[in-house]
Amino acid sequence: MTADTLPPWQGSSSTQSPEIERYALIELALLPVTARTTLFSELVKDSHYWPLMKDDSQPHLQREGPWVLGLRQDRLDKLLMLDGIACALQGWIESPLAGTELASHLAPAMVVENPQKQHSLLRFYLPDVITQLHKDALDNPANVLFAGVNRWWYRDETSGWAALEGKAPLAQGTAWQLIVDDARWHSLHGEPEVMQLTAELVDSSPSLFEGICCCERPRHVAKALMQADSHGLTTTADRRTYVYIQLSQGKDAWATEEMQTLLQRAANSEATLADLLITTYQQAEEC
Repeated sequence: MTADTLPPWQGSSSTQSPEIERYALIELALLPVTARTTLFSELVKDSHYWPLMKDDSQPHLQREGPWVLGLRQDRLDKLLMLDGIACALQGWIESPLAGTELASHLAPAMVVENPQKQHSLLRFYLPDVITQLHKDALDNPANVLFAGVNRWWYRDETSGWAALEGKAPLAQGTAWQLIVDDARWHSLHGEPEVMQLTAELVDSSPSLFEGICCCERPRHVAKALMQADSHGLTTTADRRTYVYIQLSQGKDAWATEEMQTLLQRAANSEATLADLLITTYQQAEEC
């Protein structure tokens, strides 16, 4: 069990207030079946688990979606050794609410609405999303996601566990919807190019992402696209080719002077990057 997977309060000199409960938010789809079985049979307090998706017409969303769980503190070491938990464990929540109340309060955030009344499922608990929603809540009265949350712990990419401060609980039974403006709507759905290209590559070349969990794949694609930007590649075809080579061969794929020249020629629209690479490979085989 490594330090970056420990609950953020472990090792702290502060003690938990008796009226505050600590919950884990876990996305079950990212756990193998055997790990799910262990989780519910050995690690969760009796009946202390609540799904955030409650759509009887789509039971798989409930079965594989996010759950709030009250965990046995004496079993945390075993929890964090579960296969897949590093990706499935989305956060820790400190709250005065009972688990069923907390899950009912968080559930509306699974669907986001824009000013045009469009709706979309939202994995609101992902680090890049929950931090946006926390900022949004400062100025958006329709966003009461953090009401009833003392602290929401998420994994920061560089610093490890980080806390978002919450607000006082709403009156019990208060209904709400997550409604955001157009700018926030688009930012919450991620950069379209990144998401589309990730989906295409997962479908056509799944081996590119071998050993990379699904929540990390868009980040790898986004990083490669940023490098494509630095080389002046603007066409969809050239950018897709660049990302494919980058993911399949690594960062040194473009290190040689010859490859740098090909990138410059593609950026100058002399030919597509794919055609330039094919010609180069053919010439190498003939030599």
